[in-house]
Amino acid sequence: MTEFRITHEIAHQHPDIRERLTATTIEAINESSARSADDAARVLRHKLGEIGVEISEAACLSAIERVRSGKQLRFEIEPTADED
Repeated sequence: MTEFRITHEIAHQHPDIRERLTATTIEAINESSARSADDAARVLRHKLGEIGVEISEAACLSAIERVRSGKQLRFEIEPTADED
């Protein structure tokens, strides 16, 4: 399962971030279902940017490919470097 890591600091400032990430990812995938995986990854990256989430194009492509192959994505919350 692919995990997208969210730091505790972000989760604390934006308690609904996991839900927003999930909803935005689903919206982007639905909107770009007829496009190539690369185009869909760009749509996902743009949509995530609209909610203030910066993510690499490679990570977006991985997410698109996993979802399209019927696998799940999981958004994990991890401590920031200061919290270790």
